[in-house]
Amino acid sequence: MSQPQSPARMHTPQSAPAGWTEPPAPAASPMSARSKATLIWALVGAMLIAAAFAAMGALNRDVYSAGAFVGHYLSKLQGKDAAGALRIPGVTLDETELKEAGLPEGSTNALLRNATLPELTDLALIDDADKGDGVHAVTWSYESNGAHGESTFLVRSAGTRFPLIPTWSFAQSPLAVVNLAVEHSTVFSANGFDVDTRSLTGDKAPSFHNIVNVQVFTPGAYVFESSSDFVASEKESVLVDEPAQLHEAVVEAEPTDWFIGVAQEAVNEQLDSCAEQKVLQPTGCPFGIVVDDRISGDPAWSFEDYPDITVEAGAESWVIPVVQGDAHLEVDVQSLFDGSITPYDADVPFSMVGNVYVLSDGTVEVTLAEDGNA
Repeated sequence: MSQPQSPARMHTPQSAPAGWTEPPAPAASPMSARSKATLIWALVGAMLIAAAFAAMGALNRDVYSAGAFVGHYLSKLQGKDAAGALRIPGVTLDETELKEAGLPEGSTNALLRNATLPELTDLALIDDADKGDGVHAVTWSYESNGAHGESTFLVRSAGTRFPLIPTWSFAQSPLAVVNLAVEHSTVFSANGFDVDTRSLTGDKAPSFHNIVNVQVFTPGAYVFESSSDFVASEKESVLVDEPAQLHEAVVEAEPTDWFIGVAQEAVNEQLDSCAEQKVLQPTGCPFGIVVDDRISGDPAWSFEDYPDITVEAGAESWVIPVVQGDAHLEVDVQSLFDGSITPYDADVPFSMVGNVYVLSDGTVEVTLAEDGNA
């Protein structure tokens, strides 16, 4: 039988004394608010510093990198700003640097100008390889006058600006040299810019064979040719895609139809001058005749048709290859046997060669001679 349990003892809270009120909650400490503000500003500052470093990193990668340095140089070429390209550190070459680079000493910089710069389009950075010791090999691709090319440039670190911005210089000049042979003419053009070889070499007299070494910017397609009233050549295109290298080009000028026509007129005049000599063998002329009998009266030479000449390049001048012609002779011949006189009225065949010279005043002079092999 269960035992009866004692009723639970109930505790009635004592009532608060009269006039008592609950104390207010303690106020926040002034130091806690200041600390909170400091923490917020510290976080903001850290974020700003991180953003600044991120921005600086992006700038160093995209604006101040080795690849961007070469891109700046290429933009000068693309904008036809030769002077601006030459001001970039490491571009120009003096005589000592030409020799050290294995390039011809005395190479002229006369073509390092806006007028000769080739067209550059579709520029694109291909690679920026760190070679160590602050040297980078930077490769860009491009189009130049319809030719696709890729060129690799060596650049080296040149310190920093505002301690965090790197600077660069070409470790190997982007200039190259074209060894240009200009045959049969002293004038040529480079990408449309006209040049006389004598202005580059200092020679005063014209030469039939000329060689000049000209500095050019890498990269680009350079088109060389010789064109005037007297001569014309095929276009010689050279894609200069390797810095500090020697490239070869040959411009071979040939006589124009106009030049051959002028030479033909000079030959005709020379033959007419020979025909004015009233002798059987005109002096300094390619034709003549020997007769066993005595002549009576003055011989009269004339030409019904002139020999058609051609003009070719010789060893040291333009030459007229062997050509056949006929000079007409009228003269009375007296027989030594019986004294009878017989009229001679016939063509005298001859074979001649010649030389053609273009004088400094633009006139053409010819010299004619009998073909010694005839």
